[in-house]
Amino acid sequence: MIKKILYELYIYFFLNNFFIKIKSNKNYIENYNFNFQNISFEDLTHLKTILFSKKYYDKKFIDEKNYYYHSFDWLIVAKKIGGAKSITISKKQIINWCNKKYSKNLFVWSPKVTAKRVVNLIYNYDFYAISSDKCEKKIFHRLIFEHYLILEASLKFEKIENISIELIKIYILLKIIYKKDIENVLIIMKSQIYKSIDTNGYHKSYNPSYQAEFINQLHEIKNILLYFDFKIPNEIDYQLNNMSSAFNNFFHKDNSIALFNGSNNANYSQYKKIYQQINDIRPKKLDKVLNGICIYSDKSKKIFFDIVRPTNKQINQNLHSGTLSFEMSCLGEKIVTNCGSIEKRYEKKPEYLRYSAAHSTLILNNTNISELSKNSYKRIPKKILFDHIENDDEVIWIASHNGYHLNYSRIVKRKLKISKKKNLIVGEDSIILSKYNTKKILYNIRFHLTPNCSSLLTNNKKSVLIKTSQNQSWIFKSTGILSLEDSICIKDGKKIEQTKQIVITNYVDVSNKIENWSFNKV
Repeated sequence: MIKKILYELYIYFFLNNFFIKIKSNKNYIENYNFNFQNISFEDLTHLKTILFSKKYYDKKFIDEKNYYYHSFDWLIVAKKIGGAKSITISKKQIINWCNKKYSKNLFVWSPKVTAKRVVNLIYNYDFYAISSDKCEKKIFHRLIFEHYLILEASLKFEKIENISIELIKIYILLKIIYKKDIENVLIIMKSQIYKSIDTNGYHKSYNPSYQAEFINQLHEIKNILLYFDFKIPNEIDYQLNNMSSAFNNFFHKDNSIALFNGSNNANYSQYKKIYQQINDIRPKKLDKVLNGICIYSDKSKKIFFDIVRPTNKQINQNLHSGTLSFEMSCLGEKIVTNCGSIEKRYEKKPEYLRYSAAHSTLILNNTNISELSKNSYKRIPKKILFDHIENDDEVIWIASHNGYHLNYSRIVKRKLKISKKKNLIVGEDSIILSKYNTKKILYNIRFHLTPNCSSLLTNNKKSVLIKTSQNQSWIFKSTGILSLEDSICIKDGKKIEQTKQIVITNYVDVSNKIENWSFNKV
């Protein structure tokens, strides 16, 4: 907290009282004609709208919803469009921004936004500065140097665990540009790699989108170090292989990314590019992991199972309350899903998609398994247990969590039996009394279907007939009473699609409760 206050004071003083002069004998690389971008994850259509906005850099544009203005991401699309008009607009907007400075706004000058802005200034320098005179270039050089000094200060004031891999990338590049020693930053990088990636090669957010972006940042760091003839730390090459092998597993049988902890397919084409870069790396087997996402795959079907135990509130800031949820795909089509996640630029409050009810799992009394906060979580299950059994015919996953122990004195347990020889998954959900409690509690077990599925509830309300758009036929059976309810699915991070969910609803009292169910392709 003290470090944060000191950093904020530094920013305010620096921007309001300090005038930067770059001496004639300046010790830095004069031309910023560098672009180490591997893959861009930006929405070019959205950025094009920003680039040509007439209300650009209004004084009101000072909070997170205007991130894309202050990050200078619009320079990416300006460069792609090209031409004299785009160059003129870009230079004008940069200079307009310099004149406003936003010196009293700490969001605009937060390390995350500052780093993104300066990396865009450097990566696109060859575009917007190509026809600039000496005076304009001086403004650009001074602006980049200003960002360097501010980010240099953030290294001292920011907690190490809060320094993202993207920040580390720009620290390395700026220190090289200004001919400073990078050893300290490389030490921080190694520490962050260790803290951010588990032994299975998962990014500890357990968000496939973050996994892809982290891999991309490591590629860019490697490109920077190679270009300037620095030795590549062993950690980079090892984790590129380790994370890539894990990432190759996150694709469903319909080639979409699994929807866990904030992931979506908004950047699907970029994910495929990463996959193509690493498609010679064999996917590792991840059906026995003790933390993260369990994954089973055979020739026809693929199943994902959430047993995530978060360890860091910064890394897990987009954690979803989806413990023991699963997704299933078969023969090129996804059948069972979580609701997904929507990009913040398309909706102001997408928080409801983090709730347990938006996941294919069991919930008690319509409450979340984990207590969520706006940018992280307040409470998670203290104990998540997992066991793996395998024989010639099937893989069996058995997992439990105590997320409802405190409020409802219950342990939730889910057993999944996955047939190796048939397209069949058999489930058993148990609600176990952990402490005597006479309260009668409502429970719902939800199975969200994808929009490509049509469904029909049978007269006895014990089964649901499912047909996919490619004419797969499935039958869902249960020992409990079923209903079909409306649901939504956001696959691409933008479009909300209407779909259905199968719901088992009942009450549990002082006795333990077991619900059996199955998905069977017929």
